[in-house]
Amino acid sequence: MNLDVWVCPACLSPLIPMGEGLRCSADGRTFPIREGLPVLLQPEEEPLLKDAEYFAAAWKRTTWAPMPNVLSRLPYIRGGAWKQKARSLDALLALLGPASGRAVVDVGAGTGWLSYRLTRAGFVCYATDISGDNAVGLGAAKAYDSTPFRFERAIATLTRWPLRDACVDIAICNATLHYLRDIRPAVAEAARVLRPGGTFIVMNEPVHRDRRSAERASNDFKERLAGSGGKGRMMQDHHHFVASDLETVLHASFRTVRRHDPKYGLGFRATRRLKSFALRMELASFPIYVVTDRLR
Repeated sequence: MNLDVWVCPACLSPLIPMGEGLRCSADGRTFPIREGLPVLLQPEEEPLLKDAEYFAAAWKRTTWAPMPNVLSRLPYIRGGAWKQKARSLDALLALLGPASGRAVVDVGAGTGWLSYRLTRAGFVCYATDISGDNAVGLGAAKAYDSTPFRFERAIATLTRWPLRDACVDIAICNATLHYLRDIRPAVAEAARVLRPGGTFIVMNEPVHRDRRSAERASNDFKERLAGSGGKGRMMQDHHHFVASDLETVLHASFRTVRRHDPKYGLGFRATRRLKSFALRMELASFPIYVVTDRLR
């Protein structure tokens, strides 16, 4: 574990290895390592672990969860939203350009498929998620450890990143910010951990122009997940973004916010248009925001 990058989530002081865990060098606070995953949470954040368990259990009952035997092929599989995510990944790699060993933090990484793909492309990746579930959380990333493209990972929240200041070149939130009612702390953390000239990527988030459509789509998701037993803060805080609101928050911490809309294909656009007409609502788009020039 690169302890020049990972730090205490409470005070951002260096961590020291000790037995089966880590210790804060400043105040002696200890952090366990569970099934190979350091749990880097502040005390007040620990109840989120139970919420993550509820969410993972419900997610696994839906059709959205990938099968274990396809993890190494994600997102290049058929079914669900994976075709769209594959196009999004291709667009991301084109936007980022040559890896050149640049460091990336993938926050809210889920199974870690994006970190795996970026590591394969030559980036050095650090992944975090609140869930350590072995099917839909960071526990599933063990599947990548038998490949040459393993990456470091830890349990952490979206609002407090256990990384030292100015330690990465790229920060990515991939399909994760919409589980926060207030994304401002996460955006501020992105600004904090980026090196000068670094880039913040927001991708695979559901974005609308119309506020009523955003609210309706989020409510539909919550109802479906609740039907699978979902509960807790992650489900309650889920929302779809209104583009103007999201862009305003990004501009509060960064000078430059550029929106890119990947080419998802004629079939995807036609299907979405028909569904939108049938439902009489605007369906979400899934742009990539490339955010630079932090304001500090």
